[in-house]
This record gives sequence, structure tokens and C-alpha cells, in this order.
Amino acid sequence: MAILLVCISHCYFMMSVLESDLSPIIRSLNMPLFMLVCGYFSSRSLEMPMKELCVKKGKQLLIPVISCTAVTVCLYRGGIHREIIGCVWFLKTLFACYLVARVAKSIKLPVEIMFLLSWIVLLFIPYGGTLMINFLYFYFCIGYFIHKYQGRIQAYRAALFFGSAVFFIVSVCCHWAVPCAKVDAGFILHSPMAFVLQLLVGLSGSIVVIGLCEIVYKMSGKGQVAVKVLSKLSTVGRYTLGIYVIQTFIIERTLTVFVKLNEVVISSTFTDFVLIPLIGSALCFVCYYVVRLTQPIKIINILFYGGQKC
Repeated sequence: MAILLVCISHCYFMMSVLESDLSPIIRSLNMPLFMLVCGYFSSRSLEMPMKELCVKKGKQLLIPVISCTAVTVCLYRGGIHREIIGCVWFLKTLFACYLVARVAKSIKLPVEIMFLLSWIVLLFIPYGGTLMINFLYFYFCIGYFIHKYQGRIQAYRAALFFGSAVFFIVSVCCHWAVPCAKVDAGFILHSPMAFVLQLLVGLSGSIVVIGLCEIVYKMSGKGQVAVKVLSKLSTVGRYTLGIYVIQTFIIERTLTVFVKLNEVVISSTFTDFVLIPLIGSALCFVCYYVVRLTQPIKIINILFYGGQKC
């Protein structure tokens, strides 16, 4: 679901003139959801020695960054400075979150205190908001704590889901669900309520998506068709990093540049709520099959997919 939302949100750049009602809502939660899930699965990596962690995550995250940046500069003639910063930016942000969290854990204080202090430092140091590191690090930490306290949280998961759903619905109705602005000390000090709302919207939206996935899973029961569909979707999720890289080329750098939908199809509402989500979903699966076809090629796997083994 996380990578599906990313592909859909990027397809909204095809609507260069038409203002979307759905795109800001998706963009308010898709990256927080992505980072929360990454934080949830980070506990084992954060127990590694710093050198081992840097080597492992460098191969997995930074090598694809270098490869993708080189390709976009050469093939798409993007500005070098722009591509060095922006190309597959989430992988850089995730790498930074791993490093900050590992340094925080190495200090002999409770991890809850150190994660909070490290987040506060990121919020107020210069350039802490570069690539949204300070904003998304919050969700990385939350994901880590959800995993750590999973046993306790399970008892309250229904209340947590419904509370989050109510808050997120209210946020959408009140137009609070907007993409995060760049977070720095000035933004926090001058617009503290907007900052808190953006944090809570991303968190509640992430919990709602996760909760809906659990509901769908439980409602599927033991039906063979439902189990088969969910199994296929979970397989797609294992190739998330590769899909994210491939969609950079197919969606971000190609289709959204040359394809402009605007109001050419039936109506703006249809384009916004039906056509673009369908196109984004279809392209997500296209990217998945491209990854599946090219991943067995060792050099491509190492350079673009982080050497993943699926």
C-alpha cells in the first residue's frame, strides 16, 4: 500500500493545470507511512555496530542513489545539483534516519529519551529539514517503538484505529491534510499548531492505512481467491525499493513530463478520483514486473535495487 500510494501521488503531476482534491491527502500520509514501516523493521539493524550498519545500508540505499542520479543526469539532462539532492531522495533520508537512530541508541540512556532528544536536535539544527529528515525521523522512531511495545499496543489497537480514523476524517474535512511544509526552527516557532497538525495527520493517516489492511486481511478469511490476491500483493511489497527506483524513471522522469491529462477525460472529478488512481496502480505493477525481470541480472540488482534477495 505504501509504494502504491507513492506511485499514485506521483501520477498527479500529469494534472499540471487541474487542482486535485485527493493528491494532498495522499501526500500528507504516504511518506510518513513509508517511514513508519521502515522504523518498525529497523530494530535488528539498529543493534549492529555502526560500521556494519553503514556498510549494509550503504550498499542497500546509497549505491542505488548514486546509480539513479548518474542515469537521470545523463539520460534526462537534469541539473546535477538538483538531481544530487532530489533524485530518489527518500533513500537518502532513510539512510540518515538509520545513522541518527543508531548514534542515539549508542548513548547509555533509555532509548525513549535519546530518540526524543535526537529528534529535537534535528528540528532545530541548521539544515535539519533537508529532504524532510527531521520531519520523517519522527515516524521512523514511532515505527521502532510500535515494534518494541507491540505486545502492549495490541490490546488497544481497535481504539487506536478508530481514534485515528476519526481524527484523519476531521483533518480532511477541515483541510488540515496537506503535504508537509519544510520544517525548520522558524516554521516550528511561528506556526507550532500547523506543525503539530501535520505530525498528527501523517501519524493518524498511517495508522488508518495499516488498520484497513488488517481489516481486509481478517475479512478475507480462508477464501482461496482472497488469500491468493493478498499473497500476490504481499509479494509486490517485497520489491518496494526496486519499484521506487523504477517509478523514478517511468513515472517521475518520463510520463509526468510528456503526458498531461488535465480535464481531457470526462470531468475533473473523474480524473482526480478514478483515472489517476487507476493509472498509478497500473504503473506500480508495471514497475514491479520490470524489477522482477531485471533483478536476476546481478549488476542491475546491485546498482539499482540494493542487491535485494527475494
